[in-house]
Amino acid sequence: MPVLALSAGANRVVRGVRIEHVCGDPALSAEEDERLMTRIVDTALGALQTPVHGPTLFEPASSGKEVVGVSA
Repeated sequence: MPVLALSAGANRVVRGVRIEHVCGDPALSAEEDERLMTRIVDTALGALQTPVHGPTLFEPASSGKEVVGVSA
């Protein structure tokens, strides 16, 4: 649902997993779920520190703490 947040004018949007489980995935093992949650939170913290000019979507990196910003 990031499209809705971006179209509403939110400057920073971090992609989560699903509406019901934004910062995690109950289908994963406890360890994998914690790693996923940490990646999403790290991405959100990085988004807060990143200067943006208009709505920007941040994708949690699949590995490491890289923050990827894509202007909408």
